[in-house]
This record gives sequence, structure tokens and C-alpha cells, in this order.
Amino acid sequence: YDVLSFSAGTYYMMAIKTDGSLWAWGNNQYGQFGDEKNSPAKIMDKVAFISAGAQYAMAIKTDGSLWSWGYNYHGELGDGTTVNRDLPVKIMDDVAYVSAGWNHTMAIKTDGSLWAWGDNSHGQLGDGTRADRKLPVKIMDDVLSVSVGAGGMHTVIIKTDGSLWSWGYNSCGQLGDGTITNRHSPVKIMDNVIFASAGEAHTMAMKADGSLWAWGDNSYGQLEL
Repeated sequence: YDVLSFSAGTYYMMAIKTDGSLWAWGNNQYGQFGDEKNSPAKIMDKVAFISAGAQYAMAIKTDGSLWSWGYNYHGELGDGTTVNRDLPVKIMDDVAYVSAGWNHTMAIKTDGSLWAWGDNSHGQLGDGTRADRKLPVKIMDDVLSVSVGAGGMHTVIIKTDGSLWSWGYNSCGQLGDGTITNRHSPVKIMDNVIFASAGEAHTMAMKADGSLWAWGDNSYGQLEL
């Protein structure tokens, strides 16, 4: 099928083919396919990266422009509204990476700046407030990677110096700061990190020495090897 990469949302899938075309299939209740078809549908061309949120989608085109569509109750599309979108709408330029979560979105621009928008009820945007943002707001500079909790409400990032930072919902200690207190602003967790991934209520990180670290919810043994 010539599939280069894919991303799964809640009851729907998106895939980029080797020719750069973006395709989607599954549940389309909120227009996350970008059109009205119920079968596998082509969304757009010249797509370099995709991230499927719970009920909305984000795509970076080969020119670095960021596009979004689908569910938008909390402003997770970043277009300044809370109107669901059946077709892609352009959000910003010069985007290197995007991570779509349950109802909030994080993006890294080519200059290393981190931007956030959408649901902020637990401080998951990291802007020091609990106010939802319908337009992108800048959080910090010198960011290398970001991961948004899949189905969750916390965010983890790695800065260019290898330091790991987290913020948002912390009911199970998923931020890794030794508390269960929600954080509305970034908190430094550890150094020498090369990869990190946020789950619904737990987080995993790999350090430069190859060691794997985990914290947060362990009700199903998800922290243990």
C-alpha cells in the first residue's frame, strides 16, 4: 500500500503514502477526515508529518505549514474558534513537529520555540494559567521534542540541553516531580534525556546512558519490565 507513516486517533486512522498524500478512515463524527466520506479518503497532498488527536487531526506539509481539522470544542485546532472543521485549516508556518493529544496540541517551530493551544483545564498547556487557548501561545524556547499524553492531560518536553520538563495533570504522579499536584508551568524533572513519551497517566523516558525510567500510574503494570 506504499504507506510511509501513520497515526491513530480515537476510532480513526491517518496514513501518509510514499507520494506524500494523506489518507484517513474510520469514525468521522467530527470531520477529522477533512471531508464527508465514510470510506478511506484522500485528504491532501505534500504531507510530511501527521498527528492524530482524540477526535481531531494535525498535519505538517512539506513546506512547513501546519493544518488542522475535526473536533474543536476547546480550541484544539488553534484557528481562533471553537467551530468543528470538516476541511483542513492552516494554523501557522515553519513548524517542525506537532503532537495532538486528548484536547490540547503542542507544536515545535523550526526555531526551537514551543507553542500550545486547546484545553488547559489542568495546566497542560504550560502557560501558567488554566485558561483554554484558541490560538497558539508560546511556552518556551530551545525545545528538541514534545509528547502529549495520549488520552491524558499532561505534557513532557526535552530541551536542547537534554533536560526533561513536564506540566499538566498529575493525579498519579505522571509529571515525575515527586508530587500529585497539577502544574500550570513547566517543571524540570531530570537531565541527560534523549527520548520521552507521555501516556494517559504515566510517562517513560530514556537517558543518554541507555537507561529507561518510568513514573505515574502503574495499575496495570505499565511501569514494569
